[in-house]
Amino acid sequence: MHIVGAGPGDPELLTVKAKRIIDSTDVIIYADSLVSPETFRESRAKVVIKTSNLHIEQINGLVKKYSDEGLDITRLHSGDPAIYGAINDEIEFFNKNGIKYEIIPGISSVFAAAASMGIELTSPGTTQSVILTRVPRRTEHFENESLELLASHKTALAIFLSASNAKAVSDKLIRAGYSGDDRAVIAYRVSWPDEKIIDTTIGNLEHALFENRINRQALIMVGGNISYDSDKKSYLYNPEFTHLFRKSSKKS
Repeated sequence: MHIVGAGPGDPELLTVKAKRIIDSTDVIIYADSLVSPETFRESRAKVVIKTSNLHIEQINGLVKKYSDEGLDITRLHSGDPAIYGAINDEIEFFNKNGIKYEIIPGISSVFAAAASMGIELTSPGTTQSVILTRVPRRTEHFENESLELLASHKTALAIFLSASNAKAVSDKLIRAGYSGDDRAVIAYRVSWPDEKIIDTTIGNLEHALFENRINRQALIMVGGNISYDSDKKSYLYNPEFTHLFRKSSKKS
């Protein structure tokens, strides 16, 4: 049994290990609303199951059925399974039923978005941290993880699963100390053929999403190097910076 991160969408962004497992598996159970069938186009799998209309008990039941038949099963999640992958329920079931499993990480959309935007998320002079979060609507609320609190740090912020709640996102960011004129980026279906990287402002988020008819499969990114410019250079390759592998070239 393998839980595989299918990456942000582009099949070429699969890891080598993920590709090998997908191509040789017997059964593919995949999140069809988020994972492209191109991801497993070359797979030898005889059984392919979509999960968009299934609940967790049905999915786990299918895993148990095919596992009992001695088949290799690959459960495909979008991005990286560790981020909003809802794999805890699956893992608990596997452990209770003696199903051995391996998790294969994938490229998260947040890093694919940074690549498309041509930026470094941790940048000298702006931020050395990245926060991944969401604005809950029907899901559990954590007061100590409110967007106002997290955004107050002004670090790079990637907001998942919140495109349909853009007004709340803007309001919370402004209450955290941002200006409505501060830059925000909407990263839609990153690495897919219809990818859009939309430059906008925090105050214009809701309108920009509505104008582009986007209410899902989009990241909202603000803060740090996204919203604020800095001309400060990294110490890593600075000729005057000494570390374990290089002496400073600064003249005494």
